[in-house]
Amino acid sequence: MLDFIRERAQSWFAWVIFVIVVIPFALWGVNQYTETSGKVNVAEVNGKEISVSEYQRAYQQQRNRIQQMLGKRFDPSLIDDKQLKKNVLENLIEREALVQGAHDEGLRVSAVRVGTEIRAIPNLQTKGKFDEELYGRLLRSQGLSVGVFEQMVGNDLVIQQLNRGIADSAFVTKAQLDALLRIQLQQRDIGYSLVPMAPYISGAVVEDKAVEQFYKDNPDRFRIPEQVSVDYIELSVDDLAKGVQVTEDAVRERYQERAADFATPEERRARHILIQVASDAPPEKVDDAKKKAEELLARIRKGESFADLAKQFSQDPGSAKDGGDLGFFGRGVMDKSFEQAAFALKVGEVSEPVRSTFGFHLIKLEGIRGGERKPFEQVRAELEHELKRQQAEDQFYTQAETLSNMAFEHADNLTAAAQQLHLPIQTSGLFTRDNGAGIAADPKVRQAAFSDDVLSGGKNSEAIELTQDHVVVVHLKDHKPAALRPLDEVRGDIRQALSIEAAKTRAREIGEVMVRRIKGGEDAAAVAAQLKLKWERPGFVARQDSKVNQQIVEAVFRLVPAADAKPMFDGQALSSGDFAVYGLYAVKEGDPASADEKTVQSLKSSLVRDLGQGTFKAYVDALKESMKITRYPDKL
Repeated sequence: MLDFIRERAQSWFAWVIFVIVVIPFALWGVNQYTETSGKVNVAEVNGKEISVSEYQRAYQQQRNRIQQMLGKRFDPSLIDDKQLKKNVLENLIEREALVQGAHDEGLRVSAVRVGTEIRAIPNLQTKGKFDEELYGRLLRSQGLSVGVFEQMVGNDLVIQQLNRGIADSAFVTKAQLDALLRIQLQQRDIGYSLVPMAPYISGAVVEDKAVEQFYKDNPDRFRIPEQVSVDYIELSVDDLAKGVQVTEDAVRERYQERAADFATPEERRARHILIQVASDAPPEKVDDAKKKAEELLARIRKGESFADLAKQFSQDPGSAKDGGDLGFFGRGVMDKSFEQAAFALKVGEVSEPVRSTFGFHLIKLEGIRGGERKPFEQVRAELEHELKRQQAEDQFYTQAETLSNMAFEHADNLTAAAQQLHLPIQTSGLFTRDNGAGIAADPKVRQAAFSDDVLSGGKNSEAIELTQDHVVVVHLKDHKPAALRPLDEVRGDIRQALSIEAAKTRAREIGEVMVRRIKGGEDAAAVAAQLKLKWERPGFVARQDSKVNQQIVEAVFRLVPAADAKPMFDGQALSSGDFAVYGLYAVKEGDPASADEKTVQSLKSSLVRDLGQGTFKAYVDALKESMKITRYPDKL
């Protein structure tokens, strides 16, 4: 019931926030699905078509998501487009299968729930309120109607219900948990010795022929990549705003216009008693519900406790146990008629029966907070910045169009555009296709700079949109083809690298001899001493023990203890270049009873989560297997 209005499940919605970044939802009802399916389909799931337009939208959203995740490191050339297309299609198929599976299980979500979920997302609010204009604009930019988007949200909610119903059914027995704890808390009595590579570096002999051969065999290691530098004109709202002047009167006028935005939203705390009746119930049932509410109101006015009556008679399971207490809420959260009544009451007053889509309510106002307004001086800088930026945005779109036109009309230079817009021509440093600094840190700039038109044709680039309010046009300044660094320039680096490799090899050879001698029956400490090394005996160590090199600990825990419990020895090269010789003397099983509660709960949660995910994946696989799925890969 009304507790639905107060729920805030958002984790499943992360992808929606990324794709749309808004969606104010001003009405409870779900609009009708108005968008017609595309005539060309990429797949069918039990006869339900997945259109090309739906696929293309999902594909573009996934590319945008990758670009946002990687930021400046994004490089379109690194995307396996074929695999990405396949993944997007399979995700759409799986999603449709889950929606159908959920509906077959009888799972549904109400229009109220869909609306509430959308309204509750902070990222979709402006100054704490839904921005309907932004809502519509961004939906249109994604090619979505309100009905289609609401249907998407409803489908996500029903999939979430299905996921929870299956994944949350997973459980771990005490025996399973104890078995894992015994392994997780296991300790091993170890010994080890390190054969360092450093002493052998200076003594390594590297012949000139070896250096020359290495240079010949590894040209890519010494190749200077192709580089360019560019002249560019940069246009941004931020730069334009620096030159905008606004008057004091204009700032004060904006303050008055936005007075409501600078007031702390008023919130009210109320209790309610709900007598349920469906919105389409017959008149006699409506009259009966209203009569019950009126009878309770009479008892309240005679002095009976509102909270006690709510606990006894309210049909809202979410609040009845708390005496009908709904806590504090602002406007735009509750049903419209409920909100109007609650915000019309004075503290302590009880309303007449109020009809909503859920039934009849008696509302008692318990408290009011908020509603204060920030003084002008406190928000002056914000308003001034806002006005400057607004004017700058108006200038930006006009000037950006001029920049694009001038760069095209005078394609062989930037001078005409710079003079027309009174903007400086700036110059970048050298950069490669993969890396750059300053303006070239953006992969779109690098891609444009190395395009045929700019690199070979000597033309200006098109206007490059770095962000919605920041564009640049680039023109080639300098070009340096790829080249090999001369051997004499890198000879010392190669010699040092080969010396290190020789030292690693020598350390490994000595270590392997140690392992053979110890396995042959010689005492580990004595063998180490003969080589002027030390055999360390730290005793029992746990898996995450920090007093011993973690690579050695991991290696020892990979050893399978001998059936006769005799010590075991082995060795391996470490990432440092040193070689470790190690031994396992004894194993002490972990004691589940000794585990602290945090460890137990963490391990249990991890097990349950893994089992739940595995169960749900098995369900999805079986669900898809039971359905008739047709793919049309040639339409991708």
